[in-house]
Amino acid sequence: MDHFKDCLESIDEQEYREFELYILDNNQSNAIDVTIKEFFPDIVDKVHYRRLKKSNGAAYAYNIGLHFSEGDYVVFVGQHDRLSGNTLSALNEKIESLENKECIIYADNDELIGLDRKNPHFKTDFNKELFLQTDYIGDFVCISKQLCSRIGEFNEKAKTSYMYEYILRAAFKDEPIQHVPSLIYHKRTSDKPLNKEERRAAEYYSKEHLALAISYLDKEGVVCDGRVDASLKKWHLDYDYSSFRRFSSNYMFIRDENVKLYTRNNVKKMYAYLCQPDVAVVGARFIDRGFKIDNVGYIYDTDGAWYPAFHGQSVFRDTYDGIGSMPRDVSVVDCGCCLIDAKVYRMLHGFDTRLTGQDAMFDFCIRARKRGFRVIVLPRVIARWKNKVVETPSEYHDMIMEKHGDYLQKGDEFYNKNLPIGMENFILPGTQEEN
Repeated sequence: MDHFKDCLESIDEQEYREFELYILDNNQSNAIDVTIKEFFPDIVDKVHYRRLKKSNGAAYAYNIGLHFSEGDYVVFVGQHDRLSGNTLSALNEKIESLENKECIIYADNDELIGLDRKNPHFKTDFNKELFLQTDYIGDFVCISKQLCSRIGEFNEKAKTSYMYEYILRAAFKDEPIQHVPSLIYHKRTSDKPLNKEERRAAEYYSKEHLALAISYLDKEGVVCDGRVDASLKKWHLDYDYSSFRRFSSNYMFIRDENVKLYTRNNVKKMYAYLCQPDVAVVGARFIDRGFKIDNVGYIYDTDGAWYPAFHGQSVFRDTYDGIGSMPRDVSVVDCGCCLIDAKVYRMLHGFDTRLTGQDAMFDFCIRARKRGFRVIVLPRVIARWKNKVVETPSEYHDMIMEKHGDYLQKGDEFYNKNLPIGMENFILPGTQEEN
């Protein structure tokens, strides 16, 4: 009850006051209506408490809430979590800035352990490949009622993955999914090891999420299998590459003569991801001497300068939120080794011959992204430059900014603006590794 009161207090402290609160109670033994009235005596007409007749799970309760809610947007809040004082203001500001306001919005969050806020999760903008392997978005989302009317109700058969399934459904229907890069939500959690019951629940959670990811890919004609990670926080997808044919005209395999590959079946592994209909390029992870990462894709700043992601970090340590070792959407991959969809290559008329090296790849990936295609980095394919030379003549940068300046000035959508930009990236301030 103390955590629930804490949640109510954070709602009562919101700067933005144009909201209605719906509290749906499927626990027949609760007696919380008095507590609710104590917190909201001045706006009791805007606070609605409903004791549900059936205890059919959270998805059922969410559907009841969607039915009775009258606003244009619905924000889902965990009963033990906290909002920042500016949470609703930040969501409203985001909505006002959007051209298409019929969308799903999620935000960054940290973890509330006791009285302490820890472990900030500065998230990427919607990252389909990453989301297919881990629910990095979570259950705190804001959804347009108009969008709800298009994609339907929550799936009440899903016991733990109802919000994940809802967002997947929206993603595969190409509905807009927006991100607020700010720590406006505080997720109640614990730093204690899981007991047997909690571990069984976590295993069920991961298996149910994995099954949903596989089923949605299957609907797209993408065959894959999967397994739950030992961490119970993510799952691994194994895309089928049985249709792979060597020397096929469906793809272009690019490998610089100065690049050495350390893994087997590299082209097959990359081809499996390229089989997704919206993927244009699949790249590799590059390592450097001294067991350091050279790059896992590239990020760029608002001035169009690009930097190798996770550069200099140890290959033996986990990266920020574990994403450096997970296949994920990126803006740009390394020009030294990648697989390109031949149809997309022809559609974009190939590389810009006025550019060379990484600049040519940067330009090609950005053009593919602007046409709605995805670029994926696959960390399981490991490569190393034998002799890497990085040259970016100023005229190349000027040419790229002339072509893509308006697009690049919005920032890299797969890199959170709260993390440091430059050669040292994907590192929380104050946690840099010692050389």
